Amino acid sequence: MKTQKFIKLSKRYIREENFSTELAENLGLLDVGDFEDAETESNVGTRKADIVATGNDGILVIENQFGKADWDHWGRLEAYARLKESNVAILVAEEFEELMIVTCNLRNEDSKIDWYLIQAKVNEHGEFSFHHIVRPTIDLQTERKNIKYSEFWEPIRKSGLFAGKPVPARDEGWLGKGIKGITIYLQLNNHACSILLSFQGDNRMQKRERVIELFPQDQFDYEIKESPKFANLLFPILNKGKKDKDYWDEIRDKLTSTGEQIYEIIMKSDL
Repeated sequence: MKTQKFIKLSKRYIREENFSTELAENLGLLDVGDFEDAETESNVGTRKADIVATGNDGILVIENQFGKADWDHWGRLEAYARLKESNVAILVAEEFEELMIVTCNLRNEDSKIDWYLIQAKVNEHGEFSFHHIVRPTIDLQTERKNIKYSEFWEPIRKSGLFAGKPVPARDEGWLGKGIKGITIYLQLNNHACSILLSFQGDNRMQKRERVIELFPQDQFDYEIKESPKFANLLFPILNKGKKDKDYWDEIRDKLTSTGEQIYEIIMKSDL
């Protein structure tokens, strides 16, 4: 049997930024959850994180480096993950020292963030392989894989404002309802739930400004979110999500009641 030959990442990529770009396009290979919308060199205060991504499993922050992981990169990852209020934080490198492995395991015991150390390898043909050196406890991994979003959404789809089509086979972490050119999304990830108002079209910025006037900040907590095609408003609801199955009734009640309140306010407006 022919032995597979691996090469150093620095032999394949001129700069670490080039590796970040390719990694951001292939996040599924890391096997850490459902993440999309990856941004490289993402602003975090006055610094830049290698990769920040969002998806059904929340917010992901990645720092990566060639060779052996050092404490400077670990420190950056810790800072960026906490400032971004991320759900998953990953340091990708080719080697890790024992003390860093112990430290990462301890973080998984005392933090709500899922911490990973992932070893990256590339063979002489340019093919990647990734290995989890440290990851959250197996119980969390099993829970994440076995609980489907459809289980959570099914009661909401049966009655009320957000009732409608059968639960989709794709098992999305959101449920949407349109009104006056705005889509109201009930959102759920492993760690939290929220409501997103998404504005599309050429006048999306102006429409969002008009909607903001309907929701005084002394009564509603929301964040302004930007993307190339959408203008969004995000209403955080609870720091409980899919993995908190014992609280699903509370999450459903809070999501639907707030969603219905937002819907009624927009419906009664002159938008």
